[in-house]
Amino acid sequence: MAMELFLRIGRTAWVQYMNSRSLEENLDLLRTEMQELDSRQTDLIIALHKANVEDGKKPKAEVSLWLENVDKITSQMTKIEEDCRVRRDSLASRVQLGNLVIKKIEEVMKLKEKGQFSEGLLADLLSEMGIMPTTKLVGKTTAERNLEQIWESLRDHEVRSIGVYGMGGVGKTTIMTHIYNRIKKSGIFGIVIWVTVSNDSSVERLQNGIAQAIGLNLSNEQDEMRRSMKLFEALKRREKLVVIFDDVWNSFSLQMVGIAEDMACKIVFTTRSKNVCRAMNCQKTFEVKVLSTEEAWELFKEKLGVNVVLSSEVEQIAKLVTKECAGLPLGIITVASAMREKNDIREWRNALEELQCSTMDIEGMDDKVFRILKFSYDRLKSEKIRSCFLYCALFPEDYEISPAELVSYWMAEGLIDDMGDWKKEADKGHAILNGLIDVCMLLTRRHNGPKVVMHDLIRDLAIGITRKSPRFVVQAGIPIRRSIRVEEFNEDADRISFMTNKIKKLPGEPNWPKLSTLFLQKNPLSDNISHEFFNRMNSLRVLDLSYTEIEYLPASVSNLENLHALLLSNCQRLKDVPSLAKLKRLRILNLSNTLIKEVPDGMECLVNLKELYLVFYGRSAAKTNVVSCNSLVLPDSIVKLKMERCDLSSLPFLSHLPIRDDSNITSLPSIQSLDLKGLPNLRGLCEGALLPGTFACLTHMKVSGCQVLENLMSLELFQHLQCLRLMRIENCSEMEEVIKGGEEAMVEEEGYNSINNNTIILPNLRDFQLADLGKLKSICKQVIICPSLNWIGIQGCPRLKKIPLSLGDSTSVLKGHIKGSKEWWDALEWDDPNTKTLFQPLFQGLEGRRMKRRAEEESEEVASTSQQR
Repeated sequence: MAMELFLRIGRTAWVQYMNSRSLEENLDLLRTEMQELDSRQTDLIIALHKANVEDGKKPKAEVSLWLENVDKITSQMTKIEEDCRVRRDSLASRVQLGNLVIKKIEEVMKLKEKGQFSEGLLADLLSEMGIMPTTKLVGKTTAERNLEQIWESLRDHEVRSIGVYGMGGVGKTTIMTHIYNRIKKSGIFGIVIWVTVSNDSSVERLQNGIAQAIGLNLSNEQDEMRRSMKLFEALKRREKLVVIFDDVWNSFSLQMVGIAEDMACKIVFTTRSKNVCRAMNCQKTFEVKVLSTEEAWELFKEKLGVNVVLSSEVEQIAKLVTKECAGLPLGIITVASAMREKNDIREWRNALEELQCSTMDIEGMDDKVFRILKFSYDRLKSEKIRSCFLYCALFPEDYEISPAELVSYWMAEGLIDDMGDWKKEADKGHAILNGLIDVCMLLTRRHNGPKVVMHDLIRDLAIGITRKSPRFVVQAGIPIRRSIRVEEFNEDADRISFMTNKIKKLPGEPNWPKLSTLFLQKNPLSDNISHEFFNRMNSLRVLDLSYTEIEYLPASVSNLENLHALLLSNCQRLKDVPSLAKLKRLRILNLSNTLIKEVPDGMECLVNLKELYLVFYGRSAAKTNVVSCNSLVLPDSIVKLKMERCDLSSLPFLSHLPIRDDSNITSLPSIQSLDLKGLPNLRGLCEGALLPGTFACLTHMKVSGCQVLENLMSLELFQHLQCLRLMRIENCSEMEEVIKGGEEAMVEEEGYNSINNNTIILPNLRDFQLADLGKLKSICKQVIICPSLNWIGIQGCPRLKKIPLSLGDSTSVLKGHIKGSKEWWDALEWDDPNTKTLFQPLFQGLEGRRMKRRAEEESEEVASTSQQR
């Protein structure tokens, strides 16, 4: 091993020894060292992803920095290989290259050594626990009285355990989130832990909830007793501990969870049953009672709208409707939201009748609560919207759902009407989602980005409805272990969710002819799936196997001719995907972060494909050839393309997008979003003559980390981008110009805006950003008129000589930043003096000496590179 020799003989002797070897020998050694470094990076990233998905944990800062350094040296390796190929003939070049290779070997060895992380990979989450998002207390007198009584009991040294009970929807969780936040702010207690229990919980899930909150890793410990002992040891070291168990349905052993009777901590339970408080030996119990008549009516009016004025006749009925809500805040909010903008007295009389008469038996739900919530469900405007709502029940309880992912599921399922335009359909989906939020059938959270969740009672309602029609089988987050018996589930199921369990094996050949959605994501599936498993699922539209450990997809997937979404992201052992030639209806394909060596056969047959994701890292980024042996032909239907760290080097003609070969070329006329990141061989967009309509619908373009990209596109292509709204280019170290050419007269094309040969008009460009482009000298030789521009960001472009943007006659207020030295700003050239006046307020001068030093370093680097060339 190179490192062993380095340590044994010392650096000086090691360098002498390496200089005695040939360039080819050292280059081979560098490749070997890089392979080992890359394997370590892959293992690390897999572990980090697993910790993030399962426990929400994040890497330490030193780990993130190490990964960035590996990425940098991986990018540099591509250039070294290229230099060794073209510059090895002269003696001087071989000496320079030899020194560079030895230097990189030493850097790689040090990175490998640093990548052991004996102190662990993950940051301590205790420092990150903050204030919980909550809603305001409703029913000022009742709710605040409950809150203050609970708070006083928590401060009482004689009280160790507290029970808070009341019927579902009465506001127990809301009160306790306020208590939680008060504990955090007061400083009276040390640590507060929140654990959501739910109806289908287990000791293991409770242990995981506590372990996650205190940063304890129990993933390698399966025995409940040993897990309990580890938790006990970790908890007893914490002082003034408070643990809140929310939504407890059944009593459980605190000792098995890891909390001993003599431990110095306080415990609070919320539950729908006073019997649970008794069984858990609560010293103090508090009933959260329903709102008074006056409080209920005030809340109802507030949710109807502050400016709503009801006639006396309607108000009389509205008060009866409020009475039917039985003082439950959740019921009042959902019913009032459903009755907004209703002025016809007949609608109000009908609402009252439905609230009084609706019945259905749902286990664990009071009949009165059901009537209230079912009323709000029935008031959703259409069957499609009701189906979109019910679809959310496929996720585990309290699961935070990404709005964009949810809308994608709806679209693939056909719950959004076909409008012939992918973007319009997505907009319609988000409008439906916002409508469900507005009527309080879904709640919003902002944890790591916007998310939506279902209140547990509303999810119970949805699951109750889907026991009949449409038929759902929901066993998400139970957790199911090892295997499932497919014969136990109904053949007439419309949608099935086994997501977020511990299923290892999918045996047999289930007969689910009506099944349209199958959620299997976030299961091990380490024993893989039987070859015949998908044979009798001819109606399947959505198949999600993301975050599983499958190594191959069974051949039966190839016959799912009705499939619209195939989601395989983060299947980090997946090496083989069968032919997709028959999947002509497929609209979404996600192959990101797998170990596939080639895109599947039949890609050219996916004539309806709208979204393609090819994002890779670690080993898959460095070694995996993510293009087929012949070509990757993208259909004209593609709307969203995201490629990251894809190695296109085996096919020289794939160094330009749209991707083409001798017999096939695509202009991507429908594509709306293009995201290219870390493509080591990308040299530009659209080489050669352009087809009509190339990028005609493109609205968002992001390019970053493409280290051999010297220019992005031709002037002719730039003219085509009439729909472009956002253009962002970052961290492309070799880029010297964004738009190539333009010295010659521009060809006028029908349908494209140009005032004269010296200007281009991009009427929709709103956001323009350039960052960390150290060699960039030119954006475009022509003036770019962008009357819709409202954000500009330029930084890290010290050699840029001109900002050729003009707002035309626009009077809009410009936002953003332009960062650089004052000398750089003063030297900038301007085609329009008014533009400089508009941009001046955005300029942020950096400290001159630092900028000068950085420019000098960059100049030396460029000079050195030029000499080597």
